[in-house]
Amino acid sequence: MKIFNLFPLTVMQETISIEESERKVLITEIKKMHKSNIDNEQSKYAWTGDTKGHEFLFSNNLFINLSNKISNAIIQYLEALDVNTDLLDIYYQRSWATYTEDKQNINFHTHSQSNISFAYYLLKPPGSGGIIFKANELQNEIAKNIFTSTKLEKSLIKKPNPYNSERSIFDLEQDSIIIFPSKTAHATAPNISGKPRISISGDITIMLKNSSGFEHLMPNFKNWTKLR
Repeated sequence: MKIFNLFPLTVMQETISIEESERKVLITEIKKMHKSNIDNEQSKYAWTGDTKGHEFLFSNNLFINLSNKISNAIIQYLEALDVNTDLLDIYYQRSWATYTEDKQNINFHTHSQSNISFAYYLLKPPGSGGIIFKANELQNEIAKNIFTSTKLEKSLIKKPNPYNSERSIFDLEQDSIIIFPSKTAHATAPNISGKPRISISGDITIMLKNSSGFEHLMPNFKNWTKLR
C-alpha cells in the first residue's frame, strides 16, 4: 500500500538568536507599550499591540537587528516554496508584540489582509503555551465534521494522525520563529507557566516589481492612482 499526501500546508520553523543584552532592551520596550494601555481588569485574552496602537513595531530603531534577521527567514520560506523573490517587492505591512500573562490565550483568527505571517518568541518560559493551526479545508473529510474533537472523544476516530487531524500545535522554544500563510487559521494555547510570554508577530505583503503579463498577484503600489 502507498499513501500520498497531497496539497500540504507548509509551515516553517527556524531559530533566530540574539544577544541577551538586546533581548533585555526589547523586552523592556515591549513592557512599556503593554503598561501604557493595559486594561484595568485583566482579560482572559492576551494583549496584542496591533489592536492597541502599536502595530508598526519595526519602525522602532531598537528592533532593526531583529527585523533584518526575520527578513532572512521570510526569504528562506519563499524560496522553500520555489517563489522567485527576484520578481517581488516584499514589505512588512504590520509588526507588533503580544504579551500573554498567566491563563491568557488568543482565539482562532486569520490575517486576511496579508500574504505571510510569523510569530517570533522573544520570551518563552516552559509551559507558556504554543501556537495552534486549524485546517481551513479538510481534504480527507469523508463526512461532515468527522474529524472534530467530539468524534475523537466518542471513539469514532480511534486516534489523531496526520491524515485525520483538524489542528496541530507547535510548542516552540524561546528564539524560535514560525512562518505560515496569513490565511491559515491559528490561535495560541493558554499560558499556564505563571510567567508572561512575549512574542513578536508580523504580516508580510508581497507585490510584483513589474506586473506586466500577470493578472492575480498584487501590482506594485508605486503604480497605483489615489482616488482622492
